[in-house]
Amino acid sequence: MSEFDKRKYIRYPAEANELVTIYYSDDSTQKTGQRVGLGQNESFKGCCVVFVGKLNFKMGQEVLCKIGLLPKVKAKVAWIKKLEDEITKVGFSMME
Repeated sequence: MSEFDKRKYIRYPAEANELVTIYYSDDSTQKTGQRVGLGQNESFKGCCVVFVGKLNFKMGQEVLCKIGLLPKVKAKVAWIKKLEDEITKVGFSMME
């Protein structure tokens, strides 16, 4: 079964140049931070975001996700895929 077949919801391409801001807590420094990435696709329960630069996200980490003009929502890091040295795709699953 492919990854596509496992999906519960249809994915839609993000708006052109749609920015996604992720607000998180860094456990090692006890500080909060934010990262901005480019939205790649969205679904009813999640989104995929491309980031440039080093990331400290961990699988299962809880964050706040702000997509475009929508309000912040709680999300969890569902998966992380390194594309190149400084380019990473991260999947976020929205929490209820």
